[in-house]
Formats: sequence, C-alpha cells, structure tokens
Amino acid sequence: MIFLAVFVVTQVAAILTNSSSINEGFCDQDVVNLSLKTDCDFSCIEGSIHNNKTNFSNLILQCDNETCFTQWNYDLTHQTLNVSFPFQPRNHGGKFINFRTTCYNHTHILDSAFLKPCLSGFTGNGTVVGSNVKLYCEHTLFKASTSGIRITYKGNAIAHCINQTCIAGTGLPNGVSIEVTYRTGMMFLCRMDGAIFNLTEKIIELISQTQNTFSTTQMFSHDTSSPTSQSSPTISTSLVTGEEDNSAEHVARDSLMTFSIYILHLIPYITT
Repeated sequence: MIFLAVFVVTQVAAILTNSSSINEGFCDQDVVNLSLKTDCDFSCIEGSIHNNKTNFSNLILQCDNETCFTQWNYDLTHQTLNVSFPFQPRNHGGKFINFRTTCYNHTHILDSAFLKPCLSGFTGNGTVVGSNVKLYCEHTLFKASTSGIRITYKGNAIAHCINQTCIAGTGLPNGVSIEVTYRTGMMFLCRMDGAIFNLTEKIIELISQTQNTFSTTQMFSHDTSSPTSQSSPTISTSLVTGEEDNSAEHVARDSLMTFSIYILHLIPYITT
C-alpha cells in the first residue's frame, strides 16, 4: 500500500512531506517535495505528469528496487521513494503527478497528487455599482497557463481569457474582467489550472444617495472576507446648508441692486 497525506484511496495511501504546499499551490520554480511510502516489496515504481490521473503514457520516472531513471532528484530506500523537482507552470500547472507501484505479488497500486498554481499569485475583487458588479481577477502565472483564467458563477464560466485571447469578458495584462448584474448572495470564483480564488469575499459595495438638488454622497467599502469586521464609512458630503445660505445672500444683493437702479431712473423726473 501507498500512503498520501492529503488523500485517502482504497488500498492506496502516501505521505506528502510538503502537504501544506500541495494545498496552497506552487509558484514558478518552487520545489515540489513528495515522499511515497509503500507497504509492499515492490519491483517497480513508475511516475508521470498528465491531465488524467491514471495516465502513464509519458513516463518521467522509472525505478526498480535499487535505482531510478529520472531527471528529478530522488532518494530510494526499501519502502520509500523521495522525489523533488522545480514547479514549472506551463508543464505542471493543473495536472496530476501519478505513481504506479508494482509489487512482487503482481499487484498494481495507483496514486496521484494534484499540482496547482500558488494561491498567493491571485489578485482580484468585485465592485458593486448600482445593480451591477465589476469583477476582475489576475494571476502572476497567467501567461504560462495553457488553460487560461476564468471567472465562474455556479460552475459556469462568465469570463475566460487565455493569454490575450478572450472567449468572454475583457482581457487584462494578467487576467480577465467583466461587468454583470449583481444580486446579494451571488458567489463568483476565479479559477486557473485548478487553483480557486474566491472573488465574493473581496466584493466592495458603493452606495450612493442624492438629497434635494444638492448632492450628498456617502461611499462605503466593506470587505466581506471577515464576517465579524465592521467597516467605518468614509463620507464625502457637500455642505448643503452653506450652499443655501450663500444663494439667499446672492438673491438679497441682486434685489437691492435692482431697487437702486430703479431709484436712479426716477431722480430726473422728481427734480423737474
């Protein structure tokens, strides 16, 4: 049997020495460390990287019980195989690393681990304006991705760009943006090569209110990623009362000027 730290499969298990990085993903040239521990005497271990976790058509590792043929760094003991290699987004992102162990009793044991880009490479948010939300998402490894970056709602892609070619939405230097109708509670995700970034947690809401003919606007920003946090509104307000007072002064001054001109016109008639 093989033991995987983050997966439990019938008759299969494996220990991933860097399981935290498996969950968080890998950035360009990050070192992937895997440890495969078997509980049978094996005659062969084979490894491949493929979109299909049961495909071994392109072997990149072959080991007997003494040595391995591979370009990766490895350490092989009686029941443990340790391998390490640099993560290459174009070749590894969104793919499985597959292991096939052949025991002396002719049992074949399959196992796999998923390789995804680092979550720390994502940036993005959504800005609600009126009844719409403007979404954008980028990733530092976007240009190396073969499947591109997508913004999804209920599992369906509403924006999708591969390099600078967009099937839907507007292309950004390292991602995609789109504006759609928004309702409270909608969940938008950004996806790239198996890595998922929750845009819903980064939504900023702008609320505008207009009073009388003089605008008074309040702008709020709230990051829903922390449900217990309370945002302090930043308020930009025109002084409506001051504007009304100034207007009243202008009217009184104009009326006095008009009355003075009228008196000046009457003086010649009075003196004659």
